[in-house]
Formats: sequence, C-alpha cells, structure tokens
Amino acid sequence: MSRSRWICLALLAFTVALYAPALCCQFLAIDDPAYVTENPHVRAGLTPDGLAWAFRANIVGNWHPVTLLSHMLDCQVYGLRPWGHHLTSVLLHAANSVLLFLVLTRMTGAAWRCALVAALFAAHPARVESVAWVAERKDVLSAFFWLLAVWAYVRYVEEGRTRGPRLKYFYWLGVAFFALALMAKPMAVTLPLVLLLLDFWPLERARGLEGPAWRRLAAEKWPWLALSALWCGITFCAQRADQAVSSTSQLSASERISHALIAYVGYVRLLAFPWRLSAYYPYQHHQPAGGVLAAGAALALATWLAVAGARRRPWLAVGWLWFLGMLAPVIGLVQVGGQGLACRYTYLPSVGFFLMVVWAGAAWAARHPAVKLLIPLLGAALVALTSSELGYWKDTPTLFQRALEVTANNYVALTLVGTEEESRGKLDDAIVHYRQALACKPAYPEPHLFLGRALEGKGRTAEAMSEYREALRLRPDFEEAHLLLGLLLAREKRFDQAAAQYQAALKANPESAAAHSDWGAVLLQQGRWRESLAHYTEALRLDATLAAAHHGLAVASFQMGLDCERMGHIPDALTYYETALRQDPDLPEALQHRAWIAATDARPALRDGALAVKLATRACDLTGHNRPSMLLTLAAAYAETGRFGDALASVKTAEALAKMQGEKDLEAQAARLRAAFAAGQPYRGKPE
Repeated sequence: MSRSRWICLALLAFTVALYAPALCCQFLAIDDPAYVTENPHVRAGLTPDGLAWAFRANIVGNWHPVTLLSHMLDCQVYGLRPWGHHLTSVLLHAANSVLLFLVLTRMTGAAWRCALVAALFAAHPARVESVAWVAERKDVLSAFFWLLAVWAYVRYVEEGRTRGPRLKYFYWLGVAFFALALMAKPMAVTLPLVLLLLDFWPLERARGLEGPAWRRLAAEKWPWLALSALWCGITFCAQRADQAVSSTSQLSASERISHALIAYVGYVRLLAFPWRLSAYYPYQHHQPAGGVLAAGAALALATWLAVAGARRRPWLAVGWLWFLGMLAPVIGLVQVGGQGLACRYTYLPSVGFFLMVVWAGAAWAARHPAVKLLIPLLGAALVALTSSELGYWKDTPTLFQRALEVTANNYVALTLVGTEEESRGKLDDAIVHYRQALACKPAYPEPHLFLGRALEGKGRTAEAMSEYREALRLRPDFEEAHLLLGLLLAREKRFDQAAAQYQAALKANPESAAAHSDWGAVLLQQGRWRESLAHYTEALRLDATLAAAHHGLAVASFQMGLDCERMGHIPDALTYYETALRQDPDLPEALQHRAWIAATDARPALRDGALAVKLATRACDLTGHNRPSMLLTLAAAYAETGRFGDALASVKTAEALAKMQGEKDLEAQAARLRAAFAAGQPYRGKPE
C-alpha cells in the first residue's frame, strides 16, 4: 500500500476516534429544534412533499436545501436518536480531513506537510462546534462539496496542461460541486477567490503578478463568480426576510469596521491559542479605540509582509489571504445575528492559516531540526483540548454554563440556561437568569418571551402578558410570542383577541401547525366544534405528529357526537385519543378525556374501569393533583371499579380546589358526582 493510502487511513481512524464522544451528545436547544427536532418536514424523513419543501424553505435565515435533505435522510435512517445524527457529522468531518490531505498533496506533492495540515484541521478544538452540533451539519457538508470542487478544479488544471480529453468535464464538475456546496451553506461563496490564490501557488498558473494573467484567470472562472454573486443575493434576501441582518441604523459603518478589525485578531487568537472556547460570543458594540488601531496596524503589517514576500514565500501570501478572504462574509461588515465571533466560521478559513503555519514551520525546522520535536507535543495538546471541549457539548445546560464561565454579559447563554432551569421546574432560578439576560440586552425579544412563560407558570398572568407584548413590540413577527399570548388570552375567555394572535402567527408563518392547533382549542372552548375540526385537520396536515391536534380532534369529534345525540363520532374520537397518546404518552388532557370515556360512557363496550383509573391517575400525577377536573375524572374512574370510598375522597378534594379557584361549573359537577357515589352508583352522563 502506498504512503498516501496509509496516511488517509490514519487520518480517518484518528478523526473518528477523536470525535467518537460526540455520539453521546444530545440535541441542543438552539437551532436543532428548527432544523430537526421540531421540524415536521425533516422528522418525516425523505418524502415527496419534504423534497419540494426543502427547496423553498428558509430556515434560520438561510436557504440550504442540500443540508435539509441530509437531515431528512438522517431522520429516515435514525429517527430522532441523536447519536445517528452526530455519527453522520463525524464521518463527514473525517472524510473532509482525508479529502483535504489528498487535494493538497495533489497540488504540492509535499505529503507529510499536507498530512500535518489535515491533522491540524481534523483535531483543532474549534472544529468541535461544527462536528458536535447537529444544526451545524451545513459546515461539514458544505466543506465536503467545497473540497470536491477544488479537487475537480485541480484535475481541470492538470487536463489543461496535457490537453487531456476531459478538460470540460472536470471544469463543469467543479462548478456542480460548488453549487452543491453553496446549497449546503452559502459561506462557500469565496471559493473563486481561493481558486485564484491556488492559481498563484501551488498550481503556479500565473508566473508573475502581471495584470493580464490575472484577468485571464478571473475571466476563466465566470461560472463560479456568477454562482457566488447569485448566492450572495439569495442569502442576503433570505436573511433580510428573517430579520437577521443589522441595518445601518443599528450598526454604523465605523462600528462595523472596528468590529471587523477586532474580530480578525480574535480569530487568529482562537486558532493559535484554542482554549476557553465558547459556543456563543456576544457582539461587542463599543470597541476601545486603542484596541481597534492596534488590530488594524497588526493586520496591515501582516498582510504587507505576506504580499511583499509572495515571490519567495508564496505559501505565506496564499495562506494568509485565504484566511482573510474566506472570513470576509462573516466578519461583521454585513452583520447577521448577534454573535461577534463563532468557532464554526473558521472551519474552512482555518485551512489557509494552517497551510501558512505548517510551511513556515517546515522552513524553520530546516534550519533548526530540533523544532520537529514540538510536533508530537502540539498534537497531544490539541487532542487534549479537543477532547475537553467535546465534553462541554454533551447537552444544552453544560454547554451554556461553560459559555457563562468564559465570556461576560452573554445574554444568549443566560437565556438558554434559564430555559433549561424552567424545563426542570426551577422557575425562580429561570426568572433570575432571564432578567440578567435582559439587563445585558433589553432589546433581546427571546428573554421577554421566556420570562413571560415562567411568570405565567408562577400564576403572575398580568406580568406574563406584559412580557409577551414587549417581545412582540421588539419583534412583531415572533410566532411563539403570538401563540403564548393567544393561549393566555383564551384562558381569560378573551377569545376574539386570542384568535387575532393566531391570525398574526399564521401571517408570520403560514405553515404553523401549532397556530392552527391552538386556534382549534379556542374554538373548542367556544363550542364551535366544526370550525375547530377544520383547524385541527389543517394542523395535522402540516404536522401529523402533533399530539395536541390529535387530542383536539378527538374532543371535537366526541362533542359533535354528543351534540347530535348520536354516538357515531365516538369510535373516531377514541382513535384520535389513542393516536395523541402514542405521539405524547404524557399529555394530561388526552389522558383525562380518554379516562372519562372509559369511566362514564353509557355503552358498556366502551367502558373499562381499570384503564380509566390508570389513565386518570397518570393525568393527576402529571398535573400535581391540583386540577379539579382531573380529580373528578379520577373519582369517576374509581366509582366505575366500585371503589366508592376513594371516589368520594377524590371528589371532596376536587370540590375544595374548585371552590378555591372559583370554578363554579366544576363545583356543580362535583356535587352531582358526589350524590351518585354516595348512593353507590357510578356516574353516567356527558362531561360538563
């Protein structure tokens, strides 16, 4: 076996082994829901409707159908098991490391130097974000096609030198791979610049720096440049539509330039000294003038030294300009999102940096052979740092608690730590973190939304409503804020105002299954069964896995059967209840309503006392035994099994809670149930 094949196998095995712990990581609470876990089109796997949707969808401000198709394929194969999704990303990163080695070796012939560049690329701690975060599949997938495009271009150059017959084939193959790279992540737009740099070195297609040579090489790349221009336009429109692009009123030109200079130095630091990394670096709006001037001077000096020595050290100019040029779309001149830096942005730009470092190190080692002893030490340090970094990506709370430790005023990390505390029922701690996030950035809508949700959980509905409205003031198309405000208004019987919120949510996202489902629930409360059925049916067309919509459809069908004084809808209702409980076995309302039918239906064939007790008990456990309606259902279930003492005790507790909560209808129903149970009779009749 040739040396190159041994190196490829070693790189593959090393990369897979290093990133194997990523298979134990969970989905994260940031972006993973939009891409995978809460995306019904992706969760459904590869379907004809899904394929069509992937080519029209705008996810988190990006149009990248190839990435969405890869997530669909993962769901088709692995379902929602995180390890499978992580495995795909690990394998793609390993393949990219091998491809990088092969492409660089083909251009330079320096196998060991290229192997070192590929190993640095594979093992650097900054790669963890791209590999261990499912939503960043776009990084590793785009790079895969990007490297294939470079390989095809190199083959095109080789065919041109020998006047080979496959010249046009490799040329257009490279263009096709470039298009796929762009459809995976638009950051690949800088590839034509990299190809021009490679033309200078190591392909040496431009013997000098004369203008005509460069004009000819640039003209040769017109399809690549056209694709880049097209994708810049597509991406800008997609990000503007998602309101992710900062306007000139939000960031002045001087702020953007200052940030860009500081950010370039920050990326050099991140690659040269990769410790204390964060999953999120907040944008710093006010940079110290001295720091900006020092950063600008350092970058200007480094660029001048690289370009001035281009004839003697071409690798220095190529590597440095590769690094600067590939970072240009994300350096902040056009600011997208709220991050100041991101490790994921260095995925391909770092190759230029490593190329420069390795070739400079080789030149130094030629004069000082002892320098080679540093290579294993460097490798061991990188492996240790990467392994440590992987440990922080195991789940959302660990990752963003780490971000709080290594950054200041990190409002995104504070918000996400708060959501995890809220999910564990620690509402007071969550409220503290949400308020801290808002102290860092008052105009950040997400903490207002989550703070409102936590306050609502504490029963502070007026404050919750105020926070929801503030979130909508800051971001009028905030779908989730419309939904939560609508639910709160519906609980206060303000049905018309709730419906207006669902209309606004559907205007923001016409394919919102949740908005249709919640609107159906409001109509259900108003007794408008047929209208609610229409909304629930549409919700399930958009997302067949939505348990709440299956449950609502069951309730509407059940009530329609009762209102029509015929029971033909009841079998349908039972099917919907069972489907809802398959989708979400812990949906309290579905458990309660199914238990009620099993305990009280007039037809013996539909009654099952033991099942009713099991379901009603679970519903009460999930709601803390503090909801009167759940306790009355449990009482009816006890009575159906002949446990009248337990039934009366449950009714007594429910009646006391209903009185305390001002639920007059439930008090009246409790009285009817108590009378039946006191007479030793189970309850029969339709629900109140």
